[in-house]
Parts: sequence; C-alpha cells; structure tokens
Amino acid sequence: MRAVFSIVLILLFATTVSTGIRVKRGLSTDEQKKLVDTLNADRQAVGENMGIAFEKLIYSKGLELKAENFRCDLPDERFEVVPLKMNQDMKETVKSPTIGMYLFSREFFNPNNTKIGCSKEKTCSITFEDGPMAGKTAKFWGACRFGPKSHYDFDDSNTPEGAGMPSYEKYVDLLGI
Repeated sequence: MRAVFSIVLILLFATTVSTGIRVKRGLSTDEQKKLVDTLNADRQAVGENMGIAFEKLIYSKGLELKAENFRCDLPDERFEVVPLKMNQDMKETVKSPTIGMYLFSREFFNPNNTKIGCSKEKTCSITFEDGPMAGKTAKFWGACRFGPKSHYDFDDSNTPEGAGMPSYEKYVDLLGI
C-alpha cells in the first residue's frame, strides 16, 4: 500500500511540475500596446496624407495564435502572414520589380484591417533545390497576421509609399526582433 501511495504521489508531483511551466511566445501586454499605438499613429498620418480613413487596429490574441501556428510548408498559406525579420535570401525571394519590399509594409497599411496579432518566436525557412536560388535558404523570424483578411487596391497615383509609409522594419525594431 505504501508503494502505491508513493507512486501516486510521484505521478501527482510530476503532473503538477510539467503543466506548471508555460512558454510565453506572443507579445507582452506592453509590447502589444507599443506596437498598436505606434502603428495606429503611423496609419492615421498616412491616411491623412492620402485622404483615406484608416481603421484603428486592436490587438488580437487569436491572430497571434494563428501567426504562431502558421504552417511554413503549405504554399497556399504563404501570404497569410507578414514576416518580420528576414535574411537576405528571403528578401531576394520576395523581391518584386513593381512593389519590392513594400509588399510587406503595405500589409500594415491596409485601411480595412482592424486587428493585428504577432509572434516574435515564429521562424520559417526553406532551402531551394533548383532555379536561380538553388542551395540558398530563405528564413524569417517573427510574423504578424491581420484581420479581417481583405485586399485593398490603392490608386496608382495615391499610394502609401508616396504618403510617407514607414517600412515594416520599423515595427521589427520596435519589437526588438
């Protein structure tokens, strides 16, 4: 009987210890506030310069979880997140002759977005086997998701880039990634 009691006590202790440890992967409350406040101020400034009303963003833990659980290996999901910090090979893979790196900055400046959630810990990498990038590994650290997911077409004569839109890298620096 004493042996059974000892085993039950050990199992209870092991369960308590193993479930008592949590890994914090999202942004702290202070980081969330700093990001949302800075981004909303930037969005309002760009909106004023463009003559467009930008919705104010709020932080979403649900979108944070979606950013954290993003599957890097699914091609259909590649544009569901905005990578934050990227290595040079990643920057080369997303370079667009017309939009360039503004592609990611523009996601922060979609006037219809009302929510943002970010993970500082999310990492993805892909090593290319063929083509001009063969042997190179594209990698990013940190990711954000926005909602509701909607596309916004800017008039070519009135773009966020021309209205003083900061680079997405401003927010990477703000979060210390």
